[in-house]
Amino acid sequence: MRPLRLTVQGFMPFRQHADVDFSDMELYAIQGQTGSGKSALLDAMTFALYGSTPRLGARGLDALISQGERGLAVSFEFESGGETYRVARTHGRKQAEREVRFERLVDGRFVSLAENKKAQIQEHITRAVGLDYDAFTRAILLPQGQFDRFLRGSGRERQELLGALMNMEHVRRMAEYAGAKRSGLAHELAARNALLDGEYRDLSDDVIAAWDAERDAALADAERLGQDRERLNATLAHERTREGWHADLNRARARLRDLRTRTPDVQAGAQRAERARSVAGLLPLLDTLARAEEGVRRAGQAVEARTAEAQRAAAQLTAAQDAFQRADGAANLIPEWEARADALRDAERDARLLRQYGGTPDLTHTHPLAWDEDAYLRARDAATRLDVLKRERTEITAERAGLNAQATRLQTEEALQAQQLAELERVKDEGVRVKGALDAAQARLLAARERAGLAAHRAHLHVGQPCPLCEQTVRALPSGPLEDLGALTAEVSALEATRDRLRERFADLRAGTRERDARLKREHAEYTDWTAAVDAREREAQQQAATLTGDPHDDARRILTGLARTVRAAGGDPAGARRALLNQIAGARTALDAARADLSAAQTATATATATLDAARVTLGDREAERAHVHHDATAALTRLNLTADAARATALPDAEITRLEGAARTHAADLERLHAEERDLLGKLGDAPFDPAHLRQLERDLADLDGRIRAVRERAGALGEQVRAGREKLARKRDLEREAARLSRDLDTWTALTNALKTNEFQQYLLQEVEQQLLARAGELLFEISDGRYRLVLDGTEYSVQDLWNAGETRGVKTLSGGETFLASLALAIALSDYLAGTRVLGALFLDEGFGTLDPQALDAVAGALENLRTQGRMVGVITHVDSLSERLPARFLVTKSVAGSNVQKVEG
Repeated sequence: MRPLRLTVQGFMPFRQHADVDFSDMELYAIQGQTGSGKSALLDAMTFALYGSTPRLGARGLDALISQGERGLAVSFEFESGGETYRVARTHGRKQAEREVRFERLVDGRFVSLAENKKAQIQEHITRAVGLDYDAFTRAILLPQGQFDRFLRGSGRERQELLGALMNMEHVRRMAEYAGAKRSGLAHELAARNALLDGEYRDLSDDVIAAWDAERDAALADAERLGQDRERLNATLAHERTREGWHADLNRARARLRDLRTRTPDVQAGAQRAERARSVAGLLPLLDTLARAEEGVRRAGQAVEARTAEAQRAAAQLTAAQDAFQRADGAANLIPEWEARADALRDAERDARLLRQYGGTPDLTHTHPLAWDEDAYLRARDAATRLDVLKRERTEITAERAGLNAQATRLQTEEALQAQQLAELERVKDEGVRVKGALDAAQARLLAARERAGLAAHRAHLHVGQPCPLCEQTVRALPSGPLEDLGALTAEVSALEATRDRLRERFADLRAGTRERDARLKREHAEYTDWTAAVDAREREAQQQAATLTGDPHDDARRILTGLARTVRAAGGDPAGARRALLNQIAGARTALDAARADLSAAQTATATATATLDAARVTLGDREAERAHVHHDATAALTRLNLTADAARATALPDAEITRLEGAARTHAADLERLHAEERDLLGKLGDAPFDPAHLRQLERDLADLDGRIRAVRERAGALGEQVRAGREKLARKRDLEREAARLSRDLDTWTALTNALKTNEFQQYLLQEVEQQLLARAGELLFEISDGRYRLVLDGTEYSVQDLWNAGETRGVKTLSGGETFLASLALAIALSDYLAGTRVLGALFLDEGFGTLDPQALDAVAGALENLRTQGRMVGVITHVDSLSERLPARFLVTKSVAGSNVQKVEG
């Protein structure tokens, strides 16, 4: 993973938009004062990739938002595996204001790689980077101070730190997992053995064979008993048949007795049916006579009703004729009313035009003109254009005032820009002067420290004898007065503080003048465009004014007053009068149509009532003639039977009843004959042997006992068969359990051995020693490279030492190294550990966030030289520092500055 571009806004000290371009960076510094936001840039990269930071973790991220801002936005472009990606993450104080997007560069534009699901997007990002959060923060962001501890600490301290950086906690989890696995296997093996010793202890092939033989014997007994049951069942079936014949004989004799008892009633019913059938032909004639008399009565009532309806229809016809005459008289006035309505239509049109153009009938003028619609429209259009022209002149005057104010503001800004540029040159000259004074003061301080060091060893020096430090012969003793190191140090510190203040002031002035210069250019262009636009509007207004003459408002009022005078002459409300007259005409026509319809309906109703009355009278005559004919036939029939009408009705029976009584007599005779024949047949079937119910019950008891014996034998055979089947299955399970117990025993031995190997610290110590040896070998190679072939790291027992190849390979402990030498060794270990933690991934970037401010000038010079000699091998290396002398030695740097408006970052060339 290699960073390309980082964009932040509202992130920690970066309140405003800040853009950092890493695309052409290899070895560079990120420089700035303490608290300016140098490390915040690394936090922004980590937050963009993982939504988390080393300082806050994944919670409490609202603290990343700049104070007073609603949210933050971070965009990070990077290269990995030959592809270019961009991840953009926003975080607001509300959940709805939080979003993450992940894109890949395809054909010159970024294309989204995942849906808007944070978990899915994070998986894509981690896969593209090739490192999870922990690996990224351990391998790419090297924390402050830890590698000095790693270099100078004891063997135990180094292993603790290395274990924390490499997350060796997984070894302990491996031991716990192995122990849990061993306990689970032991529990399973004990459970299997308990089953084999308990439930499956007495189960074998011989036991199952004995059960099988016992089942075969039971099946043979069941077959023999079944044959006995078939013979007994045949005897019982014959006895049950004879029982049925005996019961049928008893039932037939009982029914014969019942039929003989009912014979007198059946014979009496047959005689009643014979008498009813003799009068059956007279009854329909009597019914016809009754219906004829009812018809005469109803026809008389109908004649009376139709007579009343005819009288009512005649009265309604007279009333309709009177109403039609009145409506016809009113309709004769309609032509006169229509002529008056046509006269009012023109007056209504003039009133509508007057309202349309905003006038009223009471509008007046001292010099009115005759109404001409075209002339009125021309005058009104001229008046409208005159009003628009007046407003345009007012707006032009206001914009002229705005242009004057803008010109004044531009003059003020230009004067301020000139002052700031002069101040910038002054600060630049002052900085050059202070830097020269600082270089001279630092040289004096360094020389004074050397002289002071020599003076401290003066007592051990003797002319003509070897020096105890360099072993050269002493030619002369150091002499001369010693300078005040405290005063020189204070002078250097004061000059450094002045230089830093001037640099900060210079950066603020340069950023301010550049921003103001760009703003002035934009505002001058806007002022020029604005002035041209106002001049064009003014020329156009003057041309419009030249086309307007006279007073168009007064001309329009004079013409509209002429129309108002015409409307007043036609009356106050011509439209209302015309509507009232049209309503009166429509009402007269409606009344005439209604009267004509009522008259027609009354005439139709009268004709219908008359015809209905005539028809009712004809029907009454027909019903009276029909009644006389039927009465003559009925009287003749009663005389022949010597019966009255009431006596004939009393003797009569319904046809169904006559048929039922005659059928009952025939059925009674047939049933007597059939039962006599059935009695003779059953006596023949039973024969001479009497039927004994007690013998039948004994046979049934014998059969039930035999069924019980057969069922018990078959159940025993079934139980034995099921026992054999279950035994065979159980025996198969026993063999499976035995094989499974053997496998569990083997697995238990394996996991027990692994648990015993992992339960001590030996395995972890072995892993860490292997890692430490690889790190030391790699760090030794790197130290050799960055120290121009002078130093290598070696392991002396459990302690780290450094071998000085320029001094005949002399070896000394790392705790005796100077500040600069310590940093060289720490840097080599940091890069080696970063490579190891990355695994097989080739890291494209490395950030060193070390505390260089504690180093003395000599150590800083050594550190700068080491960084200059560092071969990055295509990897980006960023150094986070606030030390100017270190950042100025590197090929490139980013300067992070802070102000009231928030921090800013800019690339410094050269």
